[in-house]
Amino acid sequence: MARRNSGCGFWLFAWTFGLPLVAGAIAAALLALTAPAVVPFLIASDPAQFAEHGTAWWGFLAAAPFVALLLVARARPKSLRRRRSSTPRRQWATIRGLLPRAGILLLVVNVTALVLLLNGNVAHGPHAARQTAILFGGSGAAGLAALITFRVLARWFPSGARVKPVTLAAVQEATAEAEKTLQKVRANNQRVSRLAAAVEQQLQATRLTLDFAGLCELHYESRGCADNAYQYYDMSRDVARGLSGIVVRARATATMRVRSEINPATGRRERPNRAAMTAAATSLAQTRSKIGDEVSKGRTMVKSLNARTADLKFSIRDKCGTRGQRWFDELEARTEARRQAEGRLPA
Repeated sequence: MARRNSGCGFWLFAWTFGLPLVAGAIAAALLALTAPAVVPFLIASDPAQFAEHGTAWWGFLAAAPFVALLLVARARPKSLRRRRSSTPRRQWATIRGLLPRAGILLLVVNVTALVLLLNGNVAHGPHAARQTAILFGGSGAAGLAALITFRVLARWFPSGARVKPVTLAAVQEATAEAEKTLQKVRANNQRVSRLAAAVEQQLQATRLTLDFAGLCELHYESRGCADNAYQYYDMSRDVARGLSGIVVRARATATMRVRSEINPATGRRERPNRAAMTAAATSLAQTRSKIGDEVSKGRTMVKSLNARTADLKFSIRDKCGTRGQRWFDELEARTEARRQAEGRLPA
């Protein structure tokens, strides 16, 4: 009960103090982002209102570029945020790459805010609450849309490398190979599932239904299947990463309409069919995603298979008498010797 009360107290504390802090941070970010439009508007249209909170508005105006830069940096995909720059020069290069997007974010937010201000949403007078919600809600929605766009573009067209065009035939060939990989991963998952069921059946029986040799063979097959499956899943994951690069190139080719197709009749490069290239990229992306899902599913099944294989090992030791104990000791000795040999291998 004490633990439950402590948990309730934590959530009560979080709701009482956490939500106001989050709301305050969002409000401060919106005030900073809209300050470049609000400050000149107030100075020109209502100097008295600006003078009342002038110091705060100047502070928000000064913080506007830093808030925009922070939001743009956080909007990047996780894979890009994990790449930490090792030198000040690279860190500055990363910041310089984010500056144009931060400027676009400020432009989008402040154009929206200025339009709303000119339409009478001055957040002053008897309808101040409604006008404030319209002004900052609309500006925030525009900024959020810009950040989502930046994130999609960063995922499709990652910075730091020149995206080379790709032909439609190459994308279709990659899709066919991806389908074959997907079928192999699914077949591998079926084998892992079959062995897991066989091991589970032996463990659930009131007594081990197979003879000693059959149990040892099942353990050997299950263990070998898990080892091979891990290696195959690693290979399939590398294939999926390579397919992601082809998807990026295909989308870039369709978007930029670069000349990547060679006309057999003329021998000249021509622009690809945008609809066909987009459809091919979408199909390849879906297959790549399915490979990733199947690999994740398979790795989870292999972990479960390894755990049940270990249980089978102990069952053979405990229920197969002297032979089982001797088999167990020899297996442990071989496993320890292999670990020591792997530990002595050069890195």
